[in-house]
Amino acid sequence: MAVVALPLSLVRAQTRDEASQHAPADTAAALKARIDAAYKLMMEEGRFDEGYAQLRAALLAAARSDLYDFTVESYSNAGATFLNNQILDNAEEIFAEGLKTRAMQQDVAKRADFYLNYAMLKQAEKDYQGFVSNCATATNLYVHYNGTESPELLYANDLLATGVAAFGQIASAINIERRNLEIAGRVLGPDDRFTWKLQNNLADMLRQMGAPTRALQYDLGVLEKRIGYYGANHFNVLVSANNTAQDYLDLGKYDEASHYFQQDRDIAVVLKQEGNLIEQADAWLLYTRVLSGSQVLDGPVLAHLLSLTTEPNYPEILAIKIANLLAAHFAAVGDTTSAMRQFDRAFDIAKSTYGVVHPLTFAARQGIANLKAKTDPNAAAADFAALDNDMLRWNWFQVSTAGSPVFAEASRALADDMLYDYARLAQNNASVVPAFADAVRRWPTLENGKRDLFRRLSRLIDPNDTETRHLIQSAMRLSLAYQEEASSSDISEDSGALQPDQVEAIYRKVLARVAAKYSFYQSVVDKPLPTAEMLLKQNEVLVDYFITRKWRADRESADPLEDERLYAIVTRKDQLPRQFDLGDPRRIIPVAKETRMVSLRSSRSAQERGAVPLVDLNETFVGLYASLIAPLEPALLGADTVFVVPDGKLFSVPFPLLQDSKGAMLDDRFEIRILTRPEALLNTGANQTLPKEGKAVLAGGLDYARGAEKGAEPLPGTRKEVDAIASILRGDRYSATVLTGDAASERTLRKDMEQATIAHLATHGAYMDEKESGTGGVNALWQSEVVLSRSGDRQTMKRDDDDGRLYGMEIMTWDLSDLDLLVLSACETARGQETFVGGLRGLPTAINIAGAKRSLLTLWPVDDAGTAAFMIGFYDYLAVGQTYSQALRQTRRDARDGKISGAKDPRVWAAFVMFEN
Repeated sequence: MAVVALPLSLVRAQTRDEASQHAPADTAAALKARIDAAYKLMMEEGRFDEGYAQLRAALLAAARSDLYDFTVESYSNAGATFLNNQILDNAEEIFAEGLKTRAMQQDVAKRADFYLNYAMLKQAEKDYQGFVSNCATATNLYVHYNGTESPELLYANDLLATGVAAFGQIASAINIERRNLEIAGRVLGPDDRFTWKLQNNLADMLRQMGAPTRALQYDLGVLEKRIGYYGANHFNVLVSANNTAQDYLDLGKYDEASHYFQQDRDIAVVLKQEGNLIEQADAWLLYTRVLSGSQVLDGPVLAHLLSLTTEPNYPEILAIKIANLLAAHFAAVGDTTSAMRQFDRAFDIAKSTYGVVHPLTFAARQGIANLKAKTDPNAAAADFAALDNDMLRWNWFQVSTAGSPVFAEASRALADDMLYDYARLAQNNASVVPAFADAVRRWPTLENGKRDLFRRLSRLIDPNDTETRHLIQSAMRLSLAYQEEASSSDISEDSGALQPDQVEAIYRKVLARVAAKYSFYQSVVDKPLPTAEMLLKQNEVLVDYFITRKWRADRESADPLEDERLYAIVTRKDQLPRQFDLGDPRRIIPVAKETRMVSLRSSRSAQERGAVPLVDLNETFVGLYASLIAPLEPALLGADTVFVVPDGKLFSVPFPLLQDSKGAMLDDRFEIRILTRPEALLNTGANQTLPKEGKAVLAGGLDYARGAEKGAEPLPGTRKEVDAIASILRGDRYSATVLTGDAASERTLRKDMEQATIAHLATHGAYMDEKESGTGGVNALWQSEVVLSRSGDRQTMKRDDDDGRLYGMEIMTWDLSDLDLLVLSACETARGQETFVGGLRGLPTAINIAGAKRSLLTLWPVDDAGTAAFMIGFYDYLAVGQTYSQALRQTRRDARDGKISGAKDPRVWAAFVMFEN
């Protein structure tokens, strides 16, 4: 465990006479005597420089000896002693010298303590990299010498977690502390005081992450246990009472917060300790009363609170909260100068305490930007652009290290307030819209710059350099797949999940290969990607929908959103983008309508198999045109092609079906092309027609039985469908492989699809979220599936190449970058779960990440025979040279006109949506 040396003022040194009576100079005792004498000079005789020189000499003498344990321990203790007395320069000198000694290269267990003490110094110096590096070395050594479940390792990991959190990397800290707590609960037991300490620290991290409800669960438990162990009036109980009060404060439950702050104060009165514990409790109580409105913010109260923001003997978090409260008050009364002074104060405290990348620091910067928006929009725009960039990078790191959807989305939710305010600034200032539009492009996939670098490189390399291009594509796929896994599931429980070192390795491999083959100037590499207004043609328009959210204090309540706004950013050729505020998406697509949209069920099977009755399509989608399209009409004039990027619930809207006030469908007015993300626009200029030769793999007429398990109902229309399509493709010089019966195994399909140009799977598909009797707490990518041969009746929801079920989580890791088109002629393959990271989680996400250029999917279950006829018509149009989107549009028209048997019902033709990636 880390050696915390005594303060200089408490160390007793020997006199010179005592030292001279000690053992010979080459013994540990003699060296210790010299060290003790040096401490005496520094602390008792006021001769610091002389004593320090003697200490260094004694330590160097130890370093030259073979007393390895003694040497390491002496350097560790000396460095810790200076650290405890805040003499950081000398501590750094001692540790740096100790690190170079011969003893530190030996098999000495005390090296773990040395590195941990050195890590604490790095934390005090606010050297994040040094802290993590030394702490990680210490934990590795504790594992080596003490085991994976030792108290020493638990202590070191706790220090690592709290230190990482202090530097703003809260998601990583939570993961470390959660694992630490699991071990402590198992090894030490739930009633051990150290276990309570870990729970206390974890709650603090959760509070920082903006998850006070989860923090409260721990704090209440720790408070109860500490009272039971220590009694009602103990300092540790006071700490837990204060923490619990802060949880309730963050949740906006002021009565409960006041109750626990009062408990804090009552304990402080009983303890009668030195310091200002009573005054701190009084300050918390006053702040709570003012915040709740039960205390008028009059002159004396205002003056007192102002003094607390500059008083160093009060907790920094309290000073920050008070400063923000006062800033809001001054802003409300029109005193912008005083308001700015308080926001600056909050920022300075947060920055010095937590660093530049921390939620509290971000919140202060946001307050400053919002205040500037009222008087200087240009300055506010610059502040928001910088804040947006920093928060995006911070969120990317949190999501990438969280490994849990709860904490990944908690991290993402912290940015929502910023995006909500940034959108309002853009809405009122047209000059801000381009920068906000770029933010809208980057946030759904948390684009931190690396994937944009890949996109730039792919446009710079030789078009014929397929090997480098494929490597870049692989790096993109792995990066996106890892991010999706980390944000949507606990990757620690999935042995097949990608790991960050795999992503980093291929990233470096790409850079090394490009550097070896090309001599690009950095200025060329750094040249920004072309914007939408550069890529679009005169007759094209991009409509990028984006939802911003303003959360209530209790983000996990039944009604967590204070407000939600849907924006559409519309871009035309050589024009600055325009932003439209479309209102609250909860009113545009209320819960009742959302439920009806996901319940548009018939079935590819002959039987209903429990499907609910189909409601009228027009009734379901009535009003959506007026809400989603009509406000944009001025920006659509003269266009005949509309690229749509949905967000959230809008992924479930069949845009071509929407009708204007005259009953005209959007499909009749425009060629609608759905993009999974704005960056897909970079690829829309590439060849959009079916290549004249290639490989196709088709699966249909599958046998789902697995021994005694009958499996899904057979679909006779699918065999006719794939045979007819294969015939069309072979007539176009394609080699077509048709998999039927029990031949369409997952292994076979992966091998064939990764080498194919076209893949067409005509089978059962399904998506079932928790609201529709799906499996609670299971990633939506495991509840999005395509049913293959010999699947039987089981749903394993795990990585298994032999279970006959292809889940979204599995297909996401396939390499489908050579696929021009993937068709899932199955039910509900376009559906997924609305998510803050990525917009949608389901098969569209998985296929996009896997690299297929486009996919044709369904929004709801579809009729077997009608679907088969519809698909054959679609391929007929592709074969004669129509583009993919034109072929789909013309097939829909034919179906509406009754030219396709069994497909006239909009339940068939309106279900299909093509996503371009």
